[in-house]
Formats: sequence, C-alpha cells, structure tokens
Amino acid sequence: MSLYKLFKTDPRCETEGVTLDYGDGVKIRIARAGGSNKNYIKAMDRLGRKYHRELGLDILPEETATRLYQELYADSVILGWEGVSDEAGNLLPFSREAVLKVFADLPDLWNDVRAQAQSIELFRADLTEREAKN
Repeated sequence: MSLYKLFKTDPRCETEGVTLDYGDGVKIRIARAGGSNKNYIKAMDRLGRKYHRELGLDILPEETATRLYQELYADSVILGWEGVSDEAGNLLPFSREAVLKVFADLPDLWNDVRAQAQSIELFRADLTEREAKN
C-alpha cells in the first residue's frame, strides 16, 4: 500500500465532518481535531497562548485540562448531533452547553469522540472516495 493511501486525508471531510453512529438513532457529527480544520487550529493556538506558562511547566491540573479540551471540542470539533438525550430520555437540542454536559456526564463518550476526531482513519481520502462510490 502506498503512503498516499495510508496518510492522504480529505480536507472537505476534515472541516465538514463525518458522522459517528452510536446506534438507536444517536449520531454525532465531528470535524477532525487538526488537519484542515482551521477552526480547531485557531482555537488550539488561542488556548496555547492563554495557558502557555501552565502548559510549559506542566502544572495545569488534569481536571482543568480536560474541561478546556472539552470546550475546545465543543467549539471547533463537534458540529451537530441527532438523537442525543439526557439520562431521563429527554432529547437534547444541540448546543455548546449540551455538549459540555454530556461530556462531563459521560467521560467514556468524551474519550471515544476525542480518539475518533484525532484519528486519520475517518478522514482518509481513499476511504471517503470508496464511500462516495457505494
């Protein structure tokens, strides 16, 4: 397999997003955390400038870092969702605040979304070309 097939990504998918299907009608649309997602890169740069000292000295408390990264994703990676409900089963309209609440309540979901958004697999050009043909 060529390196291009392994590593070339689709910039459109990186910014317009792909859908994670969690079953039962629950879908979360995400952009890539990096790559061609300029919103993410700009937001990450702002975060780095704001917390430069703490990051450089590695003194940012883990809880604070997690909250900041969740805010970063809510602002620049999570593009929308369908079928997401709260613990009582009430549908949650998509909003920044709802994303942050769901991530705080479901840390394993947060970990999965973060891993998916950082994976080039979902955004590879050959994968999106194959899906378009099907």
